[in-house]
Amino acid sequence: MFDFNCDCAQEYGVYKNEKELEVAKYVSSINIAAGFHAGDPLSIKRAMEFAQNNDVAIGAHIGYQDIQGFGSRKVELNDEEIETTVIYQIGAIASFAQAFNLEIEHVRLHGAMKEELNTNLEFAKKVALAIKKYNPWLNLYINNPEFKEILEKETSIKCALEVNFNDFGTIRQIRELEIKPDTIHFCDVESAIKAREVLKPTPVNYNRVGGQI
Repeated sequence: MFDFNCDCAQEYGVYKNEKELEVAKYVSSINIAAGFHAGDPLSIKRAMEFAQNNDVAIGAHIGYQDIQGFGSRKVELNDEEIETTVIYQIGAIASFAQAFNLEIEHVRLHGAMKEELNTNLEFAKKVALAIKKYNPWLNLYINNPEFKEILEKETSIKCALEVNFNDFGTIRQIRELEIKPDTIHFCDVESAIKAREVLKPTPVNYNRVGGQI
């Protein structure tokens, strides 16, 4: 089985994104924007209510502090700033989750920060260690299988290998990959519906990472 995930709460003030919760109806975990690239208190609250009412797993969706650029621009951070940027955003989502009797299970990076995670091993290690400092049981969603193996070995953080559904187009193609993913990311309703017709997704958690297939 696979986990299906999508991003939620990527709104800010008057800028709304109501399509995200439509996609969320067909996934097993949602990544809730933590306020740096998007996500204001009301949109985060609505995502928590959705998770509570629809029995989906939740994670913190974190990025660089870049509201104007939607987290697409790289921000140069020193080691201390990387750590605090990660912990601050996870803490924001975890605090909301606690208010709704929920717990976060994973962390997914956004935009330029996600690109850095998957191309810069030293940066990836720093992110993993910051997550571990906050909660060693959280999963880090990552797209680079080589980095996944290294991070799990060297930092002891749990990682979930992610692929984007739109890069493949069918569940069959994903099943035929040499390295099997743990979670599949969806951006649009049509793709999520198509995949849900083939199988029912199962959330990733720290007891099942690497055992979804």
